[in-house]
Amino acid sequence: MESDPHRVRTKVRCGSGHDHELCVQVARGVPPELRCSDEQPTGWSFGGGGCPLPDDLVALVERELRDDFQECRRRGYVLIAA
Repeated sequence: MESDPHRVRTKVRCGSGHDHELCVQVARGVPPELRCSDEQPTGWSFGGGGCPLPDDLVALVERELRDDFQECRRRGYVLIAA
């Protein structure tokens, strides 16, 4: 089964320094190097602390993909500083 091209690997870095890895569903397709793995359901996360996620997370991810797509591809994920 191939990954959904609309689920993107995302890392949310909260103010206390914790990183949370998420799978965020977006409106546009993304290249394979940014897609979530088949085992990673939407919203899946691991990381420390109980940091709240931004209410507008999907919009932030889509904006980062638009504004800094090449850097996202280089990293292999979308980085959101919360």
